[in-house]
Amino acid sequence: MMGALQVKGPFNISDVGAAPRLPGIYVWYARFAVEEADWNSRYAGSEEMAAVYLMKALKNQFLKYERQEMKVSAATNFSSEWKGTLQEDQLAKWRIGQETDGGADGFGDKLQTCLRDDHSRQALVTMIELAFPLFCAPLYVGKASEQTLRERLKQHKQIYLQLWERYLKDRQFPDRLREPKNFAERAIKLGFAAEDLYCYTLSFDVGADDGLSPSDGTALIEATEWLLNRWATPILGRQ
Repeated sequence: MMGALQVKGPFNISDVGAAPRLPGIYVWYARFAVEEADWNSRYAGSEEMAAVYLMKALKNQFLKYERQEMKVSAATNFSSEWKGTLQEDQLAKWRIGQETDGGADGFGDKLQTCLRDDHSRQALVTMIELAFPLFCAPLYVGKASEQTLRERLKQHKQIYLQLWERYLKDRQFPDRLREPKNFAERAIKLGFAAEDLYCYTLSFDVGADDGLSPSDGTALIEATEWLLNRWATPILGRQ
């Protein structure tokens, strides 16, 4: 059985043509995409500006992790009904975290310590990079049971890049995506750029397992994907 299952990745969204030509499941993550110019004082001109640049990059990444709107309804007397949506205030969560008076378990003070000079900023960026993907929440878990992982991921890529080109021409486009209906639309709406998006695949080769039929393999893939989505509740997952 183990020989029939194989993990591959990471694949940037631009490189999913290298994904396996086998069915299976896949998971998207966001990498914290920063360069030395985003934290090194040699590029920023001073320690203070380098801290500002890295803080901005951290905030921008933080704000992307916003939960989808929650649809709610309620009923009162005389058959009155109330319907609407609730939206997570991710910016408020960031502001609370930045309080330096002991709020949010003192995160604001600790972050300022990590931003004080080039060495500490590099250490913070390196630790975040090494935490990827094991310590990161998945953005999306999907399946390719009736097609190959390569085919499915190339569909994600095609739709995403089309929307990204539209965004480059119309910066207000994401704001008009009121009810994004797929991975690509949700990623664009929350501001995930191509350099952010990486995926891993878990392929299943039914030919390498004599104990399972093709229909068994399909059931295995779809059951696993269903369970993982409900355990992880990824933010770009379907409603």
